[in-house]
Amino acid sequence: MAITGRWPRAVFYDSKTTLFNWAGSWRGAASQLLKKYGSAVSEQEFVETWVRGFEGLHRRAAFFRYTQVTDIVREALLNAYRMFGIRGTPNDVDVFLDLQEKVELFSDTEAALQNQQNLGVKVLIYSDVETKYLQMYVAKFKKFKADFVGTTEEAGVAKPNPRTYQWVLRKTGLEARDVLYCAAPTFDIQGAMSAGMIAAWLRRPEGRLSKETHTAGDLAADFEVESLHDVTRILELNRRPH
Repeated sequence: MAITGRWPRAVFYDSKTTLFNWAGSWRGAASQLLKKYGSAVSEQEFVETWVRGFEGLHRRAAFFRYTQVTDIVREALLNAYRMFGIRGTPNDVDVFLDLQEKVELFSDTEAALQNQQNLGVKVLIYSDVETKYLQMYVAKFKKFKADFVGTTEEAGVAKPNPRTYQWVLRKTGLEARDVLYCAAPTFDIQGAMSAGMIAAWLRRPEGRLSKETHTAGDLAADFEVESLHDVTRILELNRRPH
């Protein structure tokens, strides 16, 4: 479906679980920590509990004082430990952080983003992870270079607070109407749409760590896609002369 008269000047991307496969660091850390403490809890059960806790704390932090993702991951880990009766320590989060170097691109990421730039569209990458970790991720690109790379750490406001998306728009000189937003997490889509952007929800089966949840008040995404190549087709369909 074309959006009559609209030309997206930019595609605005979430990073982890959308462009980069963050799941391995959670599963790898869970496996190491459960082995370290001799726990009989299954890796999947532990990961889902840890991630659900992280997601809840993350949403709360978006509307209060900015909190680094590392601290939220640590707090969620300690909560999971308490739930399963594991006597872990706060320093165990270092196992997760050490695995950030191994976060890889999804198979469609680089080719799709290059094709989108070739259409004359700017590609923006924005993340809740701290800047040093996002730099690790984008260093995985072999040829592609984003037009903008930024983090909520720089903005001082976490997702899904609409103010954090507006910060990116100001930094890039774009308006919400200029942008197609794309993310895999549903809370991220809700924040971007609240900031006025048209959004594509990426229903990527790989990389999911917890069950996707919607509430009755959620806005429906303008598009649902299964790969980043689908995003390219949306841009081609809506292409208009400058």
